[in-house]
Amino acid sequence: MEPSLLTCDNITKRFGNNLAINKLNIDLRKNEILSILGPSGCGKTTLLRIIAGLEDPDYGNISINNRIIHSKSIRVPTSKRNVGLVFQDYALFPHLTVKENILFGTPRNINNQTKSLILQDLLELTKLFDLEYRYPHELSGGQQQRVALARTLATKPDILLMDEPLSNLDESLRYTLRKELRKIIKENGTATIFVTHDKEEAFSISDRVAVMSDGVLHQIDTPDKLYFWPETKETAILSGTCEFITGIINDGKVRTSLGNLVIRKPYEYSNGSNVEVGIRPSDFNIHVTPNGKCTVLDKEFTGDDTIFYIQSPAGEIVRCKHKIYTSLFAGLKVNLFPSEHTQFNVFMKT
Repeated sequence: MEPSLLTCDNITKRFGNNLAINKLNIDLRKNEILSILGPSGCGKTTLLRIIAGLEDPDYGNISINNRIIHSKSIRVPTSKRNVGLVFQDYALFPHLTVKENILFGTPRNINNQTKSLILQDLLELTKLFDLEYRYPHELSGGQQQRVALARTLATKPDILLMDEPLSNLDESLRYTLRKELRKIIKENGTATIFVTHDKEEAFSISDRVAVMSDGVLHQIDTPDKLYFWPETKETAILSGTCEFITGIINDGKVRTSLGNLVIRKPYEYSNGSNVEVGIRPSDFNIHVTPNGKCTVLDKEFTGDDTIFYIQSPAGEIVRCKHKIYTSLFAGLKVNLFPSEHTQFNVFMKT
């Protein structure tokens, strides 16, 4: 495991009566891409600004490379933190060429030969080598984003901070560009924090993902563990499509309106505990039968799959993904059976 490059300890920030970040602890390892995943207003951009020194926390300590940059008695200014920030709107200078934008932040005391080497390396890394004399208005959205990234990397930051850098692009371009971004960042070797509200974006680009909601860090883990082993309901919701049905723990399983279900970590729950069970669209198979206890309410064709909205005997609605029964229609009676080897995540009912 790589050592921690950045450590945020007990970070708390208020804006008036609004608690934006609440006692947050997080670390970034060397050469790692870490995404902060959460809905708008959850505090993720505020955290980025605090790390960059654009905001001060009310409480907590921050260190980079074992050097304290913020504490009760220490405040290192933004210019001396060696942190690079890529903004959501790229903030390119419209009157400067690609070359001039990239070299804008490089130290003034380096010679032209060194600048030329930096430029050529970054043009090659970001696939911009034929565009160095163009202006921002002559570039596509994806090219502008890569110029903004190259300009930040030219300053050789210890940490790269990216605030929703793909949100202004259309969906197909975001898909292509996030793969390019991961490749560029990994080849450059700069530890990166990537803020996003898009789960697929976070999962595809990151080594680890930190899930935030209402200023609280719920879980930080690899994408697959967040999806299959969420520790809170908030993590389950933000890491993928998820509905919840009620149940009661009974001898290591959970008794629900959809039957007795196998759960993860059964040893953590005592018999009789009231819980909520997280249901993913792929957790159940659909079986059509006139005597079915469940009812198809609606369906949604997505191209690769069809999503069915199914009502349980208790009136709870779950989504089921299927490739076969595309002709199912509203009102049809069905039964649901857990997919093979499926284990369900349960959460104490509040």
